[in-house]
Amino acid sequence: MASLDLDRIRTIVVTGGAGFVGSHIVDDLLVHCPNARIRVLDSFTYAADMAHLDAAFRTGRVTLQEGDVGNLDLVTEMLKDADLVVHAAGESHVERAFSVPERFTLANALGTQVLVEAMGRRRVPLMIHISSAEVYGAGNGQPIGELAPLLPDNPHGASKAAAEMLIAGLRRSFDLDIRVLRPVNIVGTRQNVEKLLPRFLELATVGRALPVHGDGAQKRAFVAVSDLCSALRSVVSTGAENATYNVAGDELHDVLSIARMVLDTVQGSVAGVSFIGGRPGNVTRSPLDTRALRALGWQPAGSLRRELPVLAAWYAARVPGGVRRQMSQVPDLAPQRVQAVTQVAGSGLFRSLERH
Repeated sequence: MASLDLDRIRTIVVTGGAGFVGSHIVDDLLVHCPNARIRVLDSFTYAADMAHLDAAFRTGRVTLQEGDVGNLDLVTEMLKDADLVVHAAGESHVERAFSVPERFTLANALGTQVLVEAMGRRRVPLMIHISSAEVYGAGNGQPIGELAPLLPDNPHGASKAAAEMLIAGLRRSFDLDIRVLRPVNIVGTRQNVEKLLPRFLELATVGRALPVHGDGAQKRAFVAVSDLCSALRSVVSTGAENATYNVAGDELHDVLSIARMVLDTVQGSVAGVSFIGGRPGNVTRSPLDTRALRALGWQPAGSLRRELPVLAAWYAARVPGGVRRQMSQVPDLAPQRVQAVTQVAGSGLFRSLERH
């Protein structure tokens, strides 16, 4: 199947479009696909926010359907006459995956299976699946290419690898074109504060110590969400059929250096660093080989150091002065709540306790 001309795309479906990555993708496609209307499907778990789509709604070209990607009838209806599907829905927090691994399997693997089946029913020309570099595991320190074996070492990576295996089997059965992006850690505004960088930024804003697992020597690669969006457009318009592309910036940073960068960036921060016990599998990740994506003309424009001032200002604006004083006195990270969440997943309902 052929790639798509961005100017000719009429209907796009974005799953998880009210989340961090999904909402940025919606905003980006509205600009670069000027004739397209976008349908957003989101189940509104804790990481989604209607406010993420405020600007998108004002264009009059975006509609929203609340629902789960595991609902086959709903998804089949959403995909009617779609030219492009961007699958950004799913669970993404590695630490959370150790507590509720079954939720990750349902959302990331089985949800993807349902979406692909619906795509086959509707004969959608192209889908972009947002996977994760976590499918590779730690690696051996050398740059990892797209043909490397999938050796995930945590439940999140395993669920993403399972989704890719389901795609590989189903796209042949339905004769589909599904292209996969495997990004490293994505950074940008609107990200939930459970993730490393926004957590550090918010804690530094309120003067709390930044928790570093182990000795902080674990290295991580990052990519700006704007660079992920440009990678997606490159793959839509010039990518190869059913191809997979790594997405990463040029830099690797150890966690302790990231903490220092945050403390240097946040104005007036009196926070320091506290070393805490490590979590399973919290080791250095190998860099990714991005030559396949760069061959399409893509280049990362952002870097963690350049992104930090904007991110620090954005997260600081979310925490008013009075709240900052209150949070600085809270014994734990921040006020927490426990609530029961029911989520449709495939043929049944999945219920768990979410703590955030």
